[in-house]
Amino acid sequence: MSVPTRRDAASIREEWLRVALSTEPADRPEAEAAIAGLYRLNGLPPPGFHWVSSPPEFPPGALTRLFEARRHTMTRDLDAGLPVTRNRREQVARTVRWPLARSRLPFRLVVYDHDREWRDVHDVSWLAEYDCLPWVPGVEGIDLWERAARAGGWWLPYRHVCVVVDRPRVVHTQPGPEAGQVVLHREDGPAVVYRDGSGGYAWRGTTVPPWVIEHPTADRVTNEPDPEIRLAAIQRLGWPEYLDRTAARLIATAPDPGNDAELRLYDARDHRVLVVVNGTVERDGTRRRYGLIVPDDSADPVEAAAWTYGITAPLYQQLVRRT
Repeated sequence: MSVPTRRDAASIREEWLRVALSTEPADRPEAEAAIAGLYRLNGLPPPGFHWVSSPPEFPPGALTRLFEARRHTMTRDLDAGLPVTRNRREQVARTVRWPLARSRLPFRLVVYDHDREWRDVHDVSWLAEYDCLPWVPGVEGIDLWERAARAGGWWLPYRHVCVVVDRPRVVHTQPGPEAGQVVLHREDGPAVVYRDGSGGYAWRGTTVPPWVIEHPTADRVTNEPDPEIRLAAIQRLGWPEYLDRTAARLIATAPDPGNDAELRLYDARDHRVLVVVNGTVERDGTRRRYGLIVPDDSADPVEAAAWTYGITAPLYQQLVRRT
């Protein structure tokens, strides 16, 4: 960020999203030069570099606290010198930083649980935010962090060596639930494939074990302790099939107004779920059943169905046909 920028915030967000999701081979000389510069800012000699094609098991002893402290000092100095209004800062946060931060990229591309703070360092949202704001002269380091992010993949600093993971070869995503958000997702294979052929699985932004995508079963869901993974596996399997194969308690049933089908409301461990039938006939002549998570205090299927449309039960009962 060597010059002030006045570009449209949305275009900057999209540019950094492309950086986060890039599948181009890393520019190794550029990445190494930028990281070596960050070592020097931390009072360390340039390290040796160990490049890997996919995330390995990282040994303890990384210098994450040292590098993170320096980054905090840099961002504090940047914030102190920014000649922008509070409204401008909030606008940039709303349109750029938070959509990217909630996408949680690119650290989600690496199956890693070494240091929570260091994962945040590899989130491009903070770099994108400063890219939208006027440059503050005299603050060292921001250009090096940007160069490292643009040139290569995820990296972890040790005293004498820096381990750098090359960019993945394939990345699958889908739009997230919020404007500008993108999440890792693939329903029939790994969402991320690294350059050595190994991969990582994700469902709507949640990192999941392979069985969730490849072989979901009701028994595996029941035995899974993590509620986020349980929900992902149920969604992959399908709520109707999961409920049919488990002892979920049926709370109530009711005719679906204007849609010759039945509403079924269940208490399914973590959630209250309404099973509905699509009003549109599929190409094979069937009508798809699917489940909707509704408020935990739902007791009436018609009221629960109305809630999914954001209307009252009496108004929902007047619908002629729901699709």
